[in-house]
Amino acid sequence: MRIAALSDLHIGARPWMDEFRHSEGHFLRFLDRLEAEFEAIVLVGDVYQTDHCWLPGRHGRVRQFRLARRRLPALAERFQEAPYHYIYGNHDAIADELLAAPETLEIEADGLRVFFVHGHQYDPLFRRVETLTRAASWFTGRLRFVGLRALAQEIEGHDIRIKHRRFHRDDGPYLSAGRRLLREQRADVVVMGHTHMPVRVEVPEGIVVNSGSCSVGQFSYVAIDTRQRSVELRGDQLPM
Repeated sequence: MRIAALSDLHIGARPWMDEFRHSEGHFLRFLDRLEAEFEAIVLVGDVYQTDHCWLPGRHGRVRQFRLARRRLPALAERFQEAPYHYIYGNHDAIADELLAAPETLEIEADGLRVFFVHGHQYDPLFRRVETLTRAASWFTGRLRFVGLRALAQEIEGHDIRIKHRRFHRDDGPYLSAGRRLLREQRADVVVMGHTHMPVRVEVPEGIVVNSGSCSVGQFSYVAIDTRQRSVELRGDQLPM
């Protein structure tokens, strides 16, 4: 079985309020190529940016989610059909309620077991002060709203660089969580998103891989062939 995994599109309600930076038609053509090659395509969370609302809270996230889907309706429709599987992340957790999107996914084929999870569950800051991290995301949304997009990008870029450094560390939260999941789920491969940086690490328990990000105009994904037992990073976002 051939599986593609991509994450972190961060599609917002309005073009200036997100970092997706793809036209709908351009991204649909990219998906056409994936569909021609892969039998399953897993969306590993943060497909939508729902916390850049005027007032924080459930009502605002629901509204942003619906507006984002209405903004790019062909993409929203595509993601609800086979061969797509949608698991939610921290920025689109409302998809659990509105689309019945699960938190994790397991696919097993040809004796290879792959476990998918967004990865925010292992972010130390998110786990300790979730309210603060959600407030920070809301704040960057307000910066974009008043025209300070560059400042919002700088704040988010700094956060991404910190997460990436943590992913690489042997004792870091993401790699250690991936190794634990390999053991607990009896998986051969663990696929995460969240940090926006593509990473593939072989450990004694198996393979931990991060799909990178399809935001800021990038195309980054993981290609898995269960028969060949191969796990590759692909796209224009090269590993660092």
